[in-house]
Amino acid sequence: MDFREMTYITTIADCGSITAAARKLYISQPSLSYIVSKVEQETGAKLFERKNYPLTLTYAGEKYVETARKILSLNDNMRRELMDITGGEKGMISFGIPTERAGYMLPKVLKQFRAKYPGIEVRLNEAKSDELMEQLLRDEIRFYIIPRSRADLPAGLRTEVIYRERLLLVTGPDTVTPDMLKDGAEDEVSLGRLKDEAFILLKRGHALRRKTDDVMKRHKIEPARIMEVSSCISAVQLADAGLGVTIVPQRAVEVLGGAERFSCYRYAADPDSWNVNVIYKEDTYLDRTERYFIDLLKQAFGNAESRETGEKTETENETGPDA
Repeated sequence: MDFREMTYITTIADCGSITAAARKLYISQPSLSYIVSKVEQETGAKLFERKNYPLTLTYAGEKYVETARKILSLNDNMRRELMDITGGEKGMISFGIPTERAGYMLPKVLKQFRAKYPGIEVRLNEAKSDELMEQLLRDEIRFYIIPRSRADLPAGLRTEVIYRERLLLVTGPDTVTPDMLKDGAEDEVSLGRLKDEAFILLKRGHALRRKTDDVMKRHKIEPARIMEVSSCISAVQLADAGLGVTIVPQRAVEVLGGAERFSCYRYAADPDSWNVNVIYKEDTYLDRTERYFIDLLKQAFGNAESRETGEKTETENETGPDA
């Protein structure tokens, strides 16, 4: 067995099909089938149930893939650590981030990163939070950036805070009436008094949907009407048009011109917020280029956001909540 064979077998397991894996690996389907047969012959164990579609792993196949992933990860860690020791500045960083967050965060750091490491390829995967999690577990990406707490993650993953981000309730200009404000406050809404409004929520699989579902549960609200969208930006614009109310990260209103342009409120005595984290496997060795990229994100967002929310993100690594 070699690293190439391990990569091929784990890719088949991820794709659930030899044909799909062959396309992803840029090799022919007969060649990949031959490699599977060769590995099975060498190990004396059947790895896949070929009668099933998508292909499923046998018990022996599960053990093979589990061990192969560990070996491939160790090999990648060793290669990156040796590159750091020898001062190598060629290679690639592969990470995931939700699409809208990419447009908000990456322009502020990529130019500086490329100026320091022009030989490093930046490979970006954009997807929902749940999809990024699966990509990380399959080692398709090295880390991903998401507002998700350690408590919500499987064992074996590490979180590192980039910055703390405020959450806002956005409504139409005439939606909130004085009787909906809490104890005469000008900017805090009693969320229960909006229960008859349409709630504009992100579709399931997004970190924000998990957060808003938790907020509804804590406030014992069952919205009478729900509108599901795929974009925080769309949610803000729909709420501003008077079509419902929504809870979004502050950055969603910032990219549209700032909170002063919209009807924004608190829905708790203290401004609600969550941690935007970088998440990676505990046994991952982050090389100097990956660490530099993460540090740039902390520098670009951490100081300004912590001043705004009154939080100290430096002390929250691995334990701070995001929901």
